[in-house]
Amino acid sequence: MSAAYVHGSTDPREIARLEKQALFTSRITFSTLDIRAGHRVLDLATGVGAMGGLLQRDFPGAQIVGVDLSGSQLAAARHNHPRLPVVHGNATRLPFPDATFDRVHCSWLLEHVPQPLAVLEEVKRVLKPGAFCQFIEVDNATFTLTPPSAAVTELMRRLNDAQQRAGGDPFIGQRLEQLLSSAKFDRVTLERPVLDGHAGDPGFFQSFIDEFAEIFEGLDESLGTEAAPLITTAISELRALNTLPNGRLRYTPVIFRAWRAME
Repeated sequence: MSAAYVHGSTDPREIARLEKQALFTSRITFSTLDIRAGHRVLDLATGVGAMGGLLQRDFPGAQIVGVDLSGSQLAAARHNHPRLPVVHGNATRLPFPDATFDRVHCSWLLEHVPQPLAVLEEVKRVLKPGAFCQFIEVDNATFTLTPPSAAVTELMRRLNDAQQRAGGDPFIGQRLEQLLSSAKFDRVTLERPVLDGHAGDPGFFQSFIDEFAEIFEGLDESLGTEAAPLITTAISELRALNTLPNGRLRYTPVIFRAWRAME
């Protein structure tokens, strides 16, 4: 079960974006996964296999498997990451027995599903007793640009509206504490790392700008041709941000780890 995907079809542009996004995200999240040799790890919503491939690279002693609902993205995963085992499955009805995995890893999924609680309950089911899942999720209310850009602000508004109309939630980060409580995990930790792009760290600033600019580029399908001039202007103003003396881009995702109780 999923909402409509707002970032476009599985074409070379989107595959390249997802591969690049995985590299960006992994630098934020991998340090806290505590994956060990012999662990069975599920990459939930593996998509084109970008994150699953990085998990294999960085944790070579673990057994990584990816699952996704999209047949076209799984086809790309099998082509580009042939060593990564991937299976077709719905996050609310995972095709695995109870207590299968030592870790479940997931990035940017719950914003796209209409029943996030059902996903969390299913993830808890497939975790081994004492094991944990780790998710990184969005909260688009935290997106800020200095100096402000009317075009970027309007494009973010349209993106958020489109995602909500499609059944997703671009502000899911604000609901996670309540959802995790309802899922009745044994223990939960939440972090809200402030991602701050500025001239003091030009490499990160450029990567951060690229991340959102490439998201914007993929909105032409979901927002329609009438949004093309706005998309062009917003990308241009965003990409010029690191040329401004006081340019800054900030965003705060939510990272949570949730443990299944020992039995």
